[in-house]
Amino acid sequence: APTTEPEPDGTFTLPAHLPSDPYRPSAALDTFIRLRDGYCTEPGCLTSAWRGDLDHVDEYDHDCPHNGGQTTEVGLNAKCRPGHLLKTFGDWVDDQWRDADGRLVTEYITPEGLVLPGEAETQEDLFPGLRRIRFTAPAQAPPPHTGSTIERSTRVNTRVANKHARRRAERARNRKRVTDAGPPPF
Repeated sequence: APTTEPEPDGTFTLPAHLPSDPYRPSAALDTFIRLRDGYCTEPGCLTSAWRGDLDHVDEYDHDCPHNGGQTTEVGLNAKCRPGHLLKTFGDWVDDQWRDADGRLVTEYITPEGLVLPGEAETQEDLFPGLRRIRFTAPAQAPPPHTGSTIERSTRVNTRVANKHARRRAERARNRKRVTDAGPPPF
């Protein structure tokens, strides 16, 4: 449960998203992501995280929120507006996870399949106290709204659903590649 007092282990637990909208990060999570990232997570971009957008790494599923794209500290990162638009409307894919040591790892996959490693460090290295902040896990999603009168497409999958499925497969393939490669040689 969210608290303003530290837990016995020194961690703080804060809400991850707005109670009224699980897509929108809480003010605490928004601030945390911008502090943690410091700048746009796209390789080579130096735009301040405070001047950009927060983006769901896995696309948020508005129809079934528990299916993917959770609003969590690992599920969001900072992007400049051009980078956010490139990912949203282009074929770029990013992935983000915590490794065995608890470090945040970000990778970008170009439309040609080239894997670009993200920055070697985050602001958590400069401000280790950020690692003591935790966020509540997203609650089970509410049942889907069935009162819509909008006619749905007759396709089995929409273009967006196919794009999201391709991106999920790309992320899974790259995570397997990282796992199979073993520890770095240094």
